[in-house]
Amino acid sequence: MSSKDLFTKYSKLYLKAKATEILPPGPFLRQLADVPHRDLDIALFFKSSRKKVPRQVYIRRSVPQELADYEGLLEAEGITYFSRTLLQNLRGMQYMRAVIGAGEFTKTADDTLAFLRKCQRVIHVLVRKAKNIVHQGDYDALRVDLKIRTLNDYFSSRLKLDEVAVEAAMIPFNAADVEYVILTDGTVLVLDEIPAVQHGVYHLVGGIGYAFDLRAGAVEEARLFRTGVDLETLGLTEAYLDEALSRVVSDFQTNVHSPMFSDVWKKGTGSPEALKIGNTVVKLAPNSSLKSGVFELYIRRPE
Repeated sequence: MSSKDLFTKYSKLYLKAKATEILPPGPFLRQLADVPHRDLDIALFFKSSRKKVPRQVYIRRSVPQELADYEGLLEAEGITYFSRTLLQNLRGMQYMRAVIGAGEFTKTADDTLAFLRKCQRVIHVLVRKAKNIVHQGDYDALRVDLKIRTLNDYFSSRLKLDEVAVEAAMIPFNAADVEYVILTDGTVLVLDEIPAVQHGVYHLVGGIGYAFDLRAGAVEEARLFRTGVDLETLGLTEAYLDEALSRVVSDFQTNVHSPMFSDVWKKGTGSPEALKIGNTVVKLAPNSSLKSGVFELYIRRPE
């Protein structure tokens, strides 16, 4: 890629300097960005009638998966939780259940009552947002249980790879510092065995222009680009950005280029659009390819 081409691709990022991405994708999940959650751990469990394990989307910290099976006031690992079903038996989805954690064990009745009041406010907001989707008739937006799966399961079930082929396909992903992959259809593929994804708002901070040498089979150029927008009011200080981006650029080929352009994607119809690495989302810019292009870099503000 010539310097002129790189500059052209970089300059397009200037026009998007204040862009944000809310992840995981989807019209319902995007609405979770304004759910009140100070000092609370909030998890939404989406349980398919055909799957044993519910899918979890969480704000701040994840909650134990087994809590999805219960309702009411709960205690696990020394932390007080409250669980409430928001929807059930919706077109193949057995339930959507909210589990809210206090972050600690509530020792007194007053502490527990204060925690339950916070839970009530959160549940009220969640129910209202879910009802808005139902009233619009967009039931698919609530079927998050169909959109989150493990990468291993996707390779074996969707791509029909045998055990040996799955093990081989996982190599570039196990070598990378990637938490999950987002496909162009909004499917989220989690590398962990538990299908849980953190919800967050990510702010555009720059990009990486790259050129790949097909003969050498290696990235020959990777240039970090920063938008220069001051995001310190959001907690995105220079030190924080440098630390977050270092996980991406320290081994760009292993962590980004190889998993994004792995040959395994040719076996199916879905293609990767973004990767999550720590607090950074790396998104493939339009018109980018194996040989050259730009990855946009989005970073989530610290809690």
